[in-house]
Amino acid sequence: MVSDRLVREIARFAFLIVSALGILLPVWLLLVSSFRQTTNLLSYPPKLWPDDGDFSNYINLFTGNTYHFGRWFLNSAVVCGVGAVFMLLFCSMAGYAFAKKQFAGKQLLIALILATTMIPGIVTLIPSFLIVDKLGWTNSYLGLILPTIPNAFGVFMMMQFIRVLPGELLESAKLDGCGEYGMFFRIVLPIIQPSLGVLAIFHFILNWGSLLWPLIITTEEKMKTLPVAIAGMRSFGQVTSGEMMAATFLSFIPLFVVFLFAREKFIEGVTAGAVKG
Repeated sequence: MVSDRLVREIARFAFLIVSALGILLPVWLLLVSSFRQTTNLLSYPPKLWPDDGDFSNYINLFTGNTYHFGRWFLNSAVVCGVGAVFMLLFCSMAGYAFAKKQFAGKQLLIALILATTMIPGIVTLIPSFLIVDKLGWTNSYLGLILPTIPNAFGVFMMMQFIRVLPGELLESAKLDGCGEYGMFFRIVLPIIQPSLGVLAIFHFILNWGSLLWPLIITTEEKMKTLPVAIAGMRSFGQVTSGEMMAATFLSFIPLFVVFLFAREKFIEGVTAGAVKG
C-alpha cells in the first residue's frame, strides 16, 4: 500500500512540474514566435516549434537603417549599470551615516526619507521632468540616470543591515588609524556585499523594464531605451510583430543572466540575519 508520505511527495513533485511549465511556456512561445514571420504568428493552434521560421527577424534588428537595436540595448545597459553603481554607493553611504553616526536632526531626516516612499511616483513625474528640462538633460544619459539614483528603500535597507554590525569592529579599526572612508570602504562594504547584491538586482530589474520616465525624457530615436523603443516599433510604418518578438526576447536575456550569476548573492542577502549564531 502506498504510504501517505509517498503520495505527498508525488503531489509536491507534480505541483512543481506544473508550476515550472506555467512559467516557462510563455517564454518558450516568445522564443518560437521570434523566429516566425509576422504573417504566421497568429496561426491556430499555436506552434511549439518554429519549423516555418528563420533568423530574419534578428537580422533585421541589427542591419539596415530601420532600427537602432544595438544603440537601444547599449542605452539600457548604461542606464541600468551606471545607475546601479551610483545608487549602491550613495544608499550605502547614507545608510552608514544613519546607522552608525549621531548628528542633529537624524531622526527627522530618516522620517522624511521614509515618508517619500508613500508618495506615488506619478506625483513627482512632472516636477522631475521640469527640473531635468531646465538643466538641459533631456535626451541625455544624465537625464536618464540621475533621477533613478535616489532610492529611499535602498537607504532604509542599507541602514538596517549596517545597524547590526558590531560597533566594536569599527572602534577597533579607528584605533588602528583607519579613517571614516577607510572604515566604510574596507570594512563596511565587504561585510554588506550580500545586501548590496540584492539591492542591485532590484534596481537593475526595475530600471531595465522602466517605460514611463524614459518615454517622457527622450525624443531622439538613438537615445531611447529598450522598453520605449520596442513599444514604438510599430511607428516605423510597417507591421513588425516578428521583429518585436525578437527584440522582446533579446531584452529578456540580460535579466536572466544577471539573476543567474547573482542568485547566490540574492539568496544570501535575502536570508541574511534570519539565523543568528
